[in-house]
Amino acid sequence: MLLAGCSAEAGTYEKRSAFLDKMSAEGIKYRGSLQKQDTEPSRKACEQGWHLLDPDIPTNEYSQSSSEWLAQLEEAYVKSCMTGETIPKPDPSGINARTAVPFPSVSSS
Repeated sequence: MLLAGCSAEAGTYEKRSAFLDKMSAEGIKYRGSLQKQDTEPSRKACEQGWHLLDPDIPTNEYSQSSSEWLAQLEEAYVKSCMTGETIPKPDPSGINARTAVPFPSVSSS
């Protein structure tokens, strides 16, 4: 019974949502730093910022950070860095989930 209570608390929607907001704000902050250095906030530059950030990521399931959760956090940071805007949150039911700016597809040339 104790284990179920801990895992439910560790990954609450509200906690994850607040951390997504924090990562989005960090992305916007990094965008400002790039602009002060006369560097375009490109996808590559923003991805580098994400890797430099090394945040203390809260877990989302059973005290682990799943690859989907980590991808959502990186997406929030990078898209906010690129656009200067926060990204909309996913709908908890998944019905109206969407993202603000799709990543461009990578073509092999």
